[in-house]
Amino acid sequence: MRFILLAAIALTAPVGAQTLPAALATDPPRDAAHPARLEQVRYATGGVQVAARLFVAAGAGIHPTVLLLHGFPGTELNLDLARVLQRAGWNVLAIHYRGVWGAPGQFSFSHTVEDAHAAIAWLRSPAAAAYGVDPTRIVALGHSMGGFDTLMLGDDKALAGYVLISAADMAKSAEADSWTADKRADFADEASYTNASVEALTADAAAHGAAWNWTERAAQLAGRPVLVLTSDDGLAPLGEAAARSIVAAGGPKPTVVHMTTDHSYNDHRVALAATVAQWLAVHFPSR
Repeated sequence: MRFILLAAIALTAPVGAQTLPAALATDPPRDAAHPARLEQVRYATGGVQVAARLFVAAGAGIHPTVLLLHGFPGTELNLDLARVLQRAGWNVLAIHYRGVWGAPGQFSFSHTVEDAHAAIAWLRSPAAAAYGVDPTRIVALGHSMGGFDTLMLGDDKALAGYVLISAADMAKSAEADSWTADKRADFADEASYTNASVEALTADAAAHGAAWNWTERAAQLAGRPVLVLTSDDGLAPLGEAAARSIVAAGGPKPTVVHMTTDHSYNDHRVALAATVAQWLAVHFPSR
């Protein structure tokens, strides 16, 4: 089964040959009464307060909002996407997880799932309402491990939609028995940016693997629009499997776009941002 968004594939052409969404190419007029801004906020999770960045869109009233979830350990934060979506009229909450990059609390893969749910709870709170967050139009967007956390948010039936970018199955990624020496070294280096040991992370994944069943959890996204972005990083089969599960569960059929690039989309950042912005505009038009 193959899912293609032709308009997005065209965006892989040279920039000069593209018609880009305005949010990629143009700053909107300044709204002096309700300006766009970047706020430092904290959300409560696991008994601690974890820092996050809230990109607030310009304009009066409430705005649709994206929860932006980074990967393991968070070298790629995708904050360029946050700025594009902010210019397109979306609020964006970009979080860290417990125990990574100096955040308080203990890092684990199961805790990132809890943290993602806690961040959604914050977006529905009075504190977020003060920034113009529309609680009925919240979209979860995650890259790599963040895509795994986004998939785990399928049990939240009030979420409006999902974007998976090179989503990784952390239960499979942390299976130490299948690692090569290079894979073990890479995993250990990534873990070093958290306060968790390799042994603790593999044990955590083993303990929760059954509850994180990829196809079963993907099926929970059914009923909402889903965008699946894949690259040449070896994770494309997971994204396609998630799309098949959603279709089998009743759909609607996700939009699946493959880009010929690496895990961080280093030479496709414009195409990535344009695809996400266009998809959001189609499924969540301005009110």
